[in-house]
Amino acid sequence: MKNAELWESYAFYTGELTKYSRQLAFAGAAICWFFKTPTVTFPQPVSLSLLLLVCFFACDVLQYFLAAHLLRWWTRREEKKMWAAKKTIEGDYNKPWWIDSPIFIFFNLKAFFLVAAFAALGFEFLGRMTQ
Repeated sequence: MKNAELWESYAFYTGELTKYSRQLAFAGAAICWFFKTPTVTFPQPVSLSLLLLVCFFACDVLQYFLAAHLLRWWTRREEKKMWAAKKTIEGDYNKPWWIDSPIFIFFNLKAFFLVAAFAALGFEFLGRMTQ
């Protein structure tokens, strides 16, 4: 495979993971409502699950916020350099690895929070099944 094809595959897989993990997070939040009491309180594992889902969505937003802002900042800086040197902004740019590092961290944190949220729900399910 060519390098461009590999990165296209990577973009596809991460995009699909993000799309389906968002759907799972919404589903997890909906599942939590089945455990609410008449006074709208939740068992501790369910409350933890809801908190972890909030963390998931925060990381989801931060991932794209950082991606947009870091890439814009870096691209604008490189355009200014290119303009100063060649009086054009058209050309090839070599994006450094560190632009994607914080974004990749939030991508992984999202996955962690989603798995942890469902683990907390699973803990509540198991607790109810063994009673």
